Amino acid sequence: MKLISGRLTIEISFPLAAVMTAVILYDCSVSVLVCLIAIILHEGGHLLALYRNNSFPESIRLTLFDIAIKDTRRAVRGFKQEFTVILAGIASNILFFAVSMILNCLFPCIFLRGLAEANLSLALFNSLPVDSLDGGQALLLILSRSHPPDRAVRIVDIISLIILFPLLVPGFMLLLQSRYNFSLLLTALYLIAVILCKRRRTSDDI
Repeated sequence: MKLISGRLTIEISFPLAAVMTAVILYDCSVSVLVCLIAIILHEGGHLLALYRNNSFPESIRLTLFDIAIKDTRRAVRGFKQEFTVILAGIASNILFFAVSMILNCLFPCIFLRGLAEANLSLALFNSLPVDSLDGGQALLLILSRSHPPDRAVRIVDIISLIILFPLLVPGFMLLLQSRYNFSLLLTALYLIAVILCKRRRTSDDI
């Protein structure tokens, strides 16, 4: 499904639309809502940083596992500008975590507490130095200043796999205990698959 607003094209994948529809219909808790708000705030932080640096995304693609922003001006931005754009999503989540915590202290409620937890969890998860996450992109940007691009990518890939493989264990445990929550396991498997597929494409090109 595609939505076009001026120069911006927003594409929503069918699996994401199907899952969100099912969740909205069958999940009456606030957990899904606060997670969705935290994700919107995260991506909104990236978009705000892009606009402040005169970079206007051509398209945004939302899938079941990630949100891809097509940014054609990435190569022409300086180190500080690019570093700001990469970490803007995490900064946004931390900011709204703090705001939600303060509001929850003044007006205690499940929604504000859940919103604070969702923002903090998303900020911490995206801070991991894993390829496809903000922490991994920031690490790659730093390494690229002192290493050739291919070597910097290999270092980030190795660090990513070292972090992701141990996450499979708590992912399995969470699935066994809850019998339905496979989010951590599926996310870890997806990120590992992305890294391995990227490495395979690189080897085929060589």
